[in-house]
Amino acid sequence: MSSAEQGAFARLAERAAAVRLEDFSEKSIEQAKLILLDTLGCGFAALDDECANAVVAMVQALGEAPHCALIGRAQRAGAPSAVLANGALIRVLDLNDYVIGADPVTGARGGHPSDNIPVALAAAELSGAGGHDLLAAILLGYEIYGRGKALMDAHSPWDGVSISGLAAPAMAGRLLRLPREQLAHAIALSAARAPTPVGVREGAISAAKSIANALIAQNGMQAALLAAQGVTGPLDLFEAERGLRLVFAHRPDTAADILGAPLPADGFISKVAVKAYPCFAGAQSAVAAALALRRQVGGDVGRLTGKIRVTLADLPIVRRQMSDPGRVKPQSREAADHSLQYLIAVALIDGTLGLKQFEGERWTDPQVVTLMERLDMTTESELARRAGEFYPCTLQATDRGGETYLVEILRPPGVLPDGLDATGIKEKFTRLTEEALTPNGRDRIIDAVMTLDTAPRCDQLMQALAGDAHASRANR
Repeated sequence: MSSAEQGAFARLAERAAAVRLEDFSEKSIEQAKLILLDTLGCGFAALDDECANAVVAMVQALGEAPHCALIGRAQRAGAPSAVLANGALIRVLDLNDYVIGADPVTGARGGHPSDNIPVALAAAELSGAGGHDLLAAILLGYEIYGRGKALMDAHSPWDGVSISGLAAPAMAGRLLRLPREQLAHAIALSAARAPTPVGVREGAISAAKSIANALIAQNGMQAALLAAQGVTGPLDLFEAERGLRLVFAHRPDTAADILGAPLPADGFISKVAVKAYPCFAGAQSAVAAALALRRQVGGDVGRLTGKIRVTLADLPIVRRQMSDPGRVKPQSREAADHSLQYLIAVALIDGTLGLKQFEGERWTDPQVVTLMERLDMTTESELARRAGEFYPCTLQATDRGGETYLVEILRPPGVLPDGLDATGIKEKFTRLTEEALTPNGRDRIIDAVMTLDTAPRCDQLMQALAGDAHASRANR
């Protein structure tokens, strides 16, 4: 047996081909259904987003064979294009799930494993797979994402979306029922085009931040289809001296063992949380703190004088975020939802943080800019120690009468000790889809998602993704 046949891609393909829904606990399966529902809600909420609409328009203009559903659209598309369009919709508002805390060994943080759910949707529809297979593929994707995190250093110049070059083809190949050898080639083909520099979400943040993973996921879907036709990939790319060992630099020699290890019943999906606010994960507690401070002053933010002290966890990633010029003075919607300064300021002023806070280029509003300049940003190691795996925040301010206000948020909304909150996620789904779906349309999707584990096929869900949207949107 050659070294490539024993390497990381071969071991991962063997594991992916064999995975069954029964390999996971009932809790993990329920988590997968809730995450899927939350993810679809994020996609529907973005139907009017300019960037997402540009991607969807490009896909629709291709006039491809109508194999796969597009979220909120009557028109359908080929599988790779559906992955790209749905991936852009799901990610663009920065509302989908995120990884809690850091890998205990590497310190690598963050990421959005749900970015690859569009792969599972398209591959399941293309292959006629059952709901249990769709859920198994989602859980597999989460596990691969977590294992990829274990192979990336916290200070890596490569972005976490690079992991999707492994997860996406494994998910697609498993649903397309590729033999193990073809599945390994699918992973190799996809991984060869996956490495993405972390600069995609730093400095002058562009729309590429929102579609970086969608592009990789699209490529992963395409790689699986190519492998099914006999196209081969570099099976030793992970182990090659000038291969992916440069991207997954932490313990590359053990990659085959890590990627090919047995699946735990309670997998990586237990390490994610849903977002309460449409912004990056590191700001969830900061926004909650700003809203709490506003409540303390009865909504009269104007009574606060001088500097408002913002204390965050003393972590390398936080220090980079605080000092990044593109975030300190955001110039785009993409930069604004990654700007701690903007998010805290606009939440203090408006008393809420939703999609409307990114309309009209609010980051250029003089009132917002002035308040941003009053924020005294600092970090504290003790805060990081007390908060553990979360991104904590404290705010301290003084009013005209000399009274001091202090707010501390150690655990952001959406993070619960016993896992995801089904009621909260369904309420979020209803809120996000209020303008895009009729009540009947929402109920159809909720029912289809929550009964997937017993559904012989995924047709009901795929039809519901576009079939009952309001006419003004569905026929675009």
